[in-house]
Amino acid sequence: MADVSVRLRDIDEDNWMDVALLTTMEEGGPKVVETFIASNALSMVQASYEETWITKAVYCGKKAVGFAMYGYNKEYDFYEISRLMIDYNHQNKGFGRITLKLVIEDMADKFDCDEIYLFVNKDNEKAKRMYESVGFEFTGQYNDHDEIYSISLEGYDG
Repeated sequence: MADVSVRLRDIDEDNWMDVALLTTMEEGGPKVVETFIASNALSMVQASYEETWITKAVYCGKKAVGFAMYGYNKEYDFYEISRLMIDYNHQNKGFGRITLKLVIEDMADKFDCDEIYLFVNKDNEKAKRMYESVGFEFTGQYNDHDEIYSISLEGYDG
């Protein structure tokens, strides 16, 4: 089980490089696009040009272990968790599930939204299980190779 000190932290001049270098790829070295997700560096650049996105570093204690990007998706007209990743060195410790709950709570506090969506690669069974364990459900809709999931915030208790 993950350490309870997992938290979201702003990305700034002191930690942006640490966050950019996190990767889901066991062979190390982040790529622009990884197997199931865009790199953190690409995501931070995207968020700098599209102001509807919030980016956060995921920390366990004093160490950056992951990244999240979430906000309003103008194209689809809904609130979305666009990126959520945990570095390959820190996976299978519960950090992803804790981070997902923290992001949902932050979105519920910041935005006037009743529902949150996300896209997940149809082949990413591990991510789908995690999202479903928190309450996300497959909507039956697709976007290219991604399945669209959503969670209602009505009655959500984390």
